[in-house]
Amino acid sequence: MTDYYQTLGVNENASPEEIKKAYRSLANKHHPDKGGDQAKFKDISVAYENLSDPQKKAEYDQQRMYGGMPGGGNPFGGTQFHFNTGNPFGDIFGGAGHPFGDIFGHMRGGQVRRNRDLNIQCTVSFLDSFHGKQLEANYRLPSGRNQNVVINVPAGVTHGDTIRYSGLGDDSVPNAPRGNLNVTILVQSDPKYDRKGDDLYTKIDITPIEAMIGTKKKITSLSGASLDLDIRAGVENGVEFASNGHGFPNVNNGLKGRFVGVVNIKTPKVTDPTLVAQLQQLNAQISKQH
Repeated sequence: MTDYYQTLGVNENASPEEIKKAYRSLANKHHPDKGGDQAKFKDISVAYENLSDPQKKAEYDQQRMYGGMPGGGNPFGGTQFHFNTGNPFGDIFGGAGHPFGDIFGHMRGGQVRRNRDLNIQCTVSFLDSFHGKQLEANYRLPSGRNQNVVINVPAGVTHGDTIRYSGLGDDSVPNAPRGNLNVTILVQSDPKYDRKGDDLYTKIDITPIEAMIGTKKKITSLSGASLDLDIRAGVENGVEFASNGHGFPNVNNGLKGRFVGVVNIKTPKVTDPTLVAQLQQLNAQISKQH
């Protein structure tokens, strides 16, 4: 389970103003438009969304108190599910009037109170977020009943996106509509690829000599498409090569972003004395041309 307080760098007794201040500071620092990390920015946004809403914060605090901070163990193979169903006894001792009024859904203002929404988190791989994936989860409702759900993770889902399933939430209150199930998708990072918007990024590692004389490289998208690149002589670090239609599909309109290769000039460590002498001579010759 993600510790939202730790993500924002505040303690659990922080005031709403302190939480907002911490969020604004971190969001400004990690915003993708300012060169920040998109995954980190999403984590910050999800944490603030849960801690800034009094009801969500109360449910989250109950989970931390009664459920602890679980770690380890993965009953679903490569996919992890963390459950945030709140404390099923939380409403019994709270609220005004009849001490059991909330839990049994008594009439308030002429309307029956709807059962609570439940929240779970689903962690998927970077590759699964590109292609989409169907998962199955089993979770325990506050009423004690087990509930199964098939989670259809759409292709192009982004870190922090929430999928809502109507009528799969709490059912503790008799004769009242069931709550919803909110599934927050957490996308793992990938050592080879990165994402910015719907664009898929990867590095093109070349040596300083290749940068000087030019070279040919091949990069492969997550879609399986291979791109042959002709890198010109004198290329600079950070130059981008982009191909349309091989990036992430947009979950709203299906349009695919770009696949972008970014030149990354890697300087090897040379220790052989003979080779060092040769490079020094080559460098002296190159310097004479300027």
